[in-house]
Amino acid sequence: MGRKVICIQPLHPEGMKILHSRPDLEVIVPDSLDPETWGNFLPGAEAICVRLTQVPRSMIEKAPNLKIISRHGVGCDNIDVGAATENGVIVATVGLANAPSVVEHTIALMFALAKRLPEFDHAVRGGDYTRRMKLDAQDVAGRTVLIVGLGRIGSRLAKALNALGIACIGCDPAYSADQIKAMGCEPVTDFRTALPRADFVTVHVPLKDDTLDMIGAAELALMKPTSYVINCARGGIVNEAALLDAVNSRRIMGAGLDVQVDEPPKPNDPLLTCDRIILTPHSATSTPETMIRMAKTVAQNVLDQFDGRLPQSHVFNPEVLSRTKAGA
Repeated sequence: MGRKVICIQPLHPEGMKILHSRPDLEVIVPDSLDPETWGNFLPGAEAICVRLTQVPRSMIEKAPNLKIISRHGVGCDNIDVGAATENGVIVATVGLANAPSVVEHTIALMFALAKRLPEFDHAVRGGDYTRRMKLDAQDVAGRTVLIVGLGRIGSRLAKALNALGIACIGCDPAYSADQIKAMGCEPVTDFRTALPRADFVTVHVPLKDDTLDMIGAAELALMKPTSYVINCARGGIVNEAALLDAVNSRRIMGAGLDVQVDEPPKPNDPLLTCDRIILTPHSATSTPETMIRMAKTVAQNVLDQFDGRLPQSHVFNPEVLSRTKAGA
């Protein structure tokens, strides 16, 4: 019997192929996402591959041999990371695998908002071909984008925007002013000081206690009436009620959200009624290319952890590295 790996949901076949290529692994794909089903396989498990399923403390503590939870993504809010760290379990993410798609999706939302693409589409379908004469679409070149969070995604977004002739302001306490300049951004230590100058504000930070409602009524009040907010990170970083009020009252021009607090949104969610907010279904990484990259990385993280060569850049809770369980 090999080292037990639980894939709570099957990965893309390219990822499963990597796991099945190792004869020393016993790969288990439970028949159900019900914790009462997949939880039965936890005793003896050394690795869990997880997509969106919740992995709470109770499940982690049922697996005393667990070495790694390999997350199909970069956000880990569905995993009790604190419990994993306490139990010496590495939580690994997919690193750069999804960054190209999120960068492209962010830029797509920016252009769709500035160029009024949803409104123009509706106008043409409704027979109003003169809609273009309102001249309320905007060029994006020459505008200024404030990027909050300059990690794998934000730093690459800055490079892409610079190539399009778009100036960037960057804020991330993890980097020095010189490092932020090297990324192609004007550095600021407090993103709020740059809000009055930004034509677009885009957030690329994890959802934590200090980023919850990071963009709220006070921040939105500092922005220009011609500006936009983009959130392709996590729902809750932008306060949805404050955002809706700011857009409806024309204090800002609009917003693009790939993520919301409730996913999917409830039928009576007021965001659904606002045609100046573009909503996409947490789909920034929903491309075949990204799914393959992520699945392969999830699987490879497990193998690399077992073989003692997991890239530290993939470790979400690096403080656990010094206390990793014996035999990892």
